[in-house]
Amino acid sequence: TSLQKYCSQSCAGNVAIRIATAASVNKQKTIHKEIKHYVLHWLKYNKKTVMDTPFNRIKTTLEPLLQEIENKFGIKDIRIVSKAVVGNDCGRKDLLKFMKDICNENVC
Repeated sequence: TSLQKYCSQSCAGNVAIRIATAASVNKQKTIHKEIKHYVLHWLKYNKKTVMDTPFNRIKTTLEPLLQEIENKFGIKDIRIVSKAVVGNDCGRKDLLKFMKDICNENVC
């Protein structure tokens, strides 16, 4: 019950939180890079599907891609996939627009 022990536990808890937060952020960045690479690779083989996808049928058309991402990376939310690929907080329309732009540039 000494004051030193309490301070030690408190300080240790604060340091542990900082270390865990940094590790979580690094893991998230790594997963986002892997998802972006995976989507760009997927575009090479599914260019026609992306180009023919209307903006009102995004989720149903891209469902195979989203299912593969969920199985491989454990990411279920399309907003997180969009953020990983496009690079900012956006939705599925921004993701599809980005994918169509990539395909139009003949990168894929």
